[in-house]
Amino acid sequence: MQNEYNIVFICLAAFMVNLAATQDNPCAKRMAVAGYVCVCNETYCDTVERPSQLPRGQYYYYMTSEDSPGFTKTVGTFINSTDTSLNVYKNISSDVYIHINSSIQYQTFGGIGASFSESSGSLFNNLSTEAQNKFLESFFGVSGLEYTFGRVPMASSDFSQRTYTYDDVAGDVELKYFNLTQDDFMYKIPIIKRAMALSERGLKLIATPWTAPDWMKTNNASKQGYIRSQYLEAWSKYFLKFLEAYSNEGIDFWAISHGNEYIIPLYFGAAFGMPNTVMMPAQARYWTKTYLGPMLKASPFKSVKLLSLDDERPFLNWWADRLYVDKEVAQFVDGIALHWYFDNAKSIVELEGFNTKYPDKIMVYTESSINSFQSSGGGSVNLGDWSRALRYINNVYQNLDHWVMGYLDWNIALNEDGGPTGATGITLDASVIINTTNGEFYKQPIFYALGHFSKFMPPESKKINVNIDQDTYDVEDDDMREESNILEKFVRMDMENSSSTTPSPFPTRKPDPPSNTVLALATVNPDGSHTLIAYNPRTVPANLIVTDDSIGTFNQTVPPHSLNSFVYW
Repeated sequence: MQNEYNIVFICLAAFMVNLAATQDNPCAKRMAVAGYVCVCNETYCDTVERPSQLPRGQYYYYMTSEDSPGFTKTVGTFINSTDTSLNVYKNISSDVYIHINSSIQYQTFGGIGASFSESSGSLFNNLSTEAQNKFLESFFGVSGLEYTFGRVPMASSDFSQRTYTYDDVAGDVELKYFNLTQDDFMYKIPIIKRAMALSERGLKLIATPWTAPDWMKTNNASKQGYIRSQYLEAWSKYFLKFLEAYSNEGIDFWAISHGNEYIIPLYFGAAFGMPNTVMMPAQARYWTKTYLGPMLKASPFKSVKLLSLDDERPFLNWWADRLYVDKEVAQFVDGIALHWYFDNAKSIVELEGFNTKYPDKIMVYTESSINSFQSSGGGSVNLGDWSRALRYINNVYQNLDHWVMGYLDWNIALNEDGGPTGATGITLDASVIINTTNGEFYKQPIFYALGHFSKFMPPESKKINVNIDQDTYDVEDDDMREESNILEKFVRMDMENSSSTTPSPFPTRKPDPPSNTVLALATVNPDGSHTLIAYNPRTVPANLIVTDDSIGTFNQTVPPHSLNSFVYW
């Protein structure tokens, strides 16, 4: 009998140790300018452990809301679907019926990520080693968001403090003078390697050039300008040289893109201040078919995916139709990279249309950010602003629900002024703000908005079918209306300045109005678990009645303005 007691005691002790080992550190909540942030420093930072398997019939419930930053975790229980207690919830306006059918599956997710800009790297270097460790753990570690994507600018970007390329020696077509710079070795490579070492899920890196060397371009300048045809082969070698140089440093890439925002500079004209290269589909076709595609496939980097466009959704099908019309080109280009800035000017029909025409091609969102001309709040950084997290939540839902397989934020961190900014002078907000004066960093609502999708929808998870039944009504949104006005102005300018009869790919309609509709997205995951993420945008609680055909039913009342993740086996 004593031995049996000992066995029970040992098992109970092991259970308690395991429970303690997976206990999350709560958010160190602080009221900021516009709402709550979670404060981290060298001695403390909040965590969220990876969900461990629960008995069948139970679920984890993770909640983040406007009033409750961080991840609040509880455990709930499924109810027998024939239980009459569920009847009391019928015909109540706050009820939201969510039906999950895992037998209907869609795209495979790759995950969530952010970019290793030079601005972010310079701020990171100002933190103490202990604070740096907590920063990286927060994004890439098993007790953090476990980001699986990272974007790396090839040379300078709009968040570099100087404009440069890897070969600024005029006429060096053999690229004898190609070399990485101190910017790579100070602000990018060391941080990327530490992130890779922390990541158990793996880190898919995407390389993107902002500009070709001035001497390769028609205007001999870092801004605007096409690549001269005589230098397209050298420009292709430049890509391979970059991949080789980083590989020599122990960093390999999952994908590389044609270039950052080839089309949008034509829209803004001289006002587009960042380094960039202009390219139209015809040149992209010729370049890819004649040089870049074959050279990449013949190189040691033949498994690196090639993405095109790396620009706004309004250009998606306009660009893809002109690129993929050449079947040889289609063999080289694995998919399309997109940015979120004008998504409200082109509906999700664009995404559906692309997937219908090119089902074997992927879509990845490689950039999103809140900037000063796009947002409310009286400035670029608005610490604790939940409305900015809402913009991300809506956009991530919309895109992941329509065939997009990955989603990346722009700068992984910025300072309290939204910088240090680069060539454009435009400042941005970020999911994490670093205070270089006192060594703290602040996790904003955006961090947790992206975190739910990153943490609980791991790479290789499959989107599954979700049907929602609810009462809804439309509401007005000042930010959407403001963005619509900006777009209308650009469209008008485009029409006035254009003499072409070719249909314009630029935005041509107002954005759809937002609503108080509860959003839901579900996946089946590689470890056999299921995830449901539901957002309640309402000012009142919503009662979710969730039925999964393979498990049963549960109901959970979720707070107003809350993002909610449910994980079960």
